[in-house]
Amino acid sequence: MTPFIIILILLAAGGVLAVIKLITFKKATGKAVVLDVLTTLVTAVLVILSVVFDSGFLLDIALIYAILSFAAVLAAARYLEKGM
Repeated sequence: MTPFIIILILLAAGGVLAVIKLITFKKATGKAVVLDVLTTLVTAVLVILSVVFDSGFLLDIALIYAILSFAAVLAAARYLEKGM
């Protein structure tokens, strides 16, 4: 149980740093990258919680969230690269 707590604390620290960078970045491309990092961190937290609580439902939510996040990043990258 203790390694999971340490991992969750590290992920939370990474999330706080990512939010700070999200606020300080000026360009939209940098903000898009930081948002992708945040969604990856949230997915990792969901996976860790699914292991801790022995819940397959949380793992399903993490998988769906990761797929939607990937699609959103592709859409944002296309918009920033060429416009819609």
